Amino acid sequence: MPEDFSVTPYENIIKSIVLAREADNHPESWHPESWREFGCAWNAVAYRFCSCAEHDVAFTEAMKRPEKFSKSHEIYIQERELFCFFVSGMSVIESTCYALFAVGSMLDVRTFPIATPEDKRKINPEMTADKFGSAFASESISSILQQSIGSENYQEWKTMRNLISHRSAPPRTIFVGGEHHGEAVWGLNIQLDEHTTNSRRKWLADTLCDVLKAAETFTADCFVRAPGA
Repeated sequence: MPEDFSVTPYENIIKSIVLAREADNHPESWHPESWREFGCAWNAVAYRFCSCAEHDVAFTEAMKRPEKFSKSHEIYIQERELFCFFVSGMSVIESTCYALFAVGSMLDVRTFPIATPEDKRKINPEMTADKFGSAFASESISSILQQSIGSENYQEWKTMRNLISHRSAPPRTIFVGGEHHGEAVWGLNIQLDEHTTNSRRKWLADTLCDVLKAAETFTADCFVRAPGA
């Protein structure tokens, strides 16, 4: 995994859940669908972060080339890497929140329904934050989820993902002459340079770290005894 991925809390979360599940004398209380959905989403968190990191590196390298704004093939490479970066990065956020919703479902299936295709389609980061805020209001994971989802960084990421995956390849403005000669802006007035994806990756990694550490504490506390034990 990339160095900025929070491996320890990521692994500890699933360990707490697995150990509690194995020790439970009432496995039927675990709601198999909640467990299965959690496992799939948890895998996605790691896979998508790796992908996001790879596209960050590729875009940053592309922006170091002198012909970055003068050749159509170079612009295509930048567009490809930006698309994959924002899509995979948003998937990290969505998969994390989906997995946490499944964790909530293991503890309280009525508040966190996840049994039917319709249930699963309704789950998104905002819904997860709201459900945790109402069901586990005193837990730090609830406040951290709400802060993360309410941030400008999250809103930018969500808007850009929706724009590039559902609507268009945004235009770019390249400045020739004057104070901003050689610079370029794209999409939501995003500056295109060697720091475009790297700075956003840092926010993603830091935010994911905060969420995972809070979730690590939450699962360690809640799964000391398995549900129904």
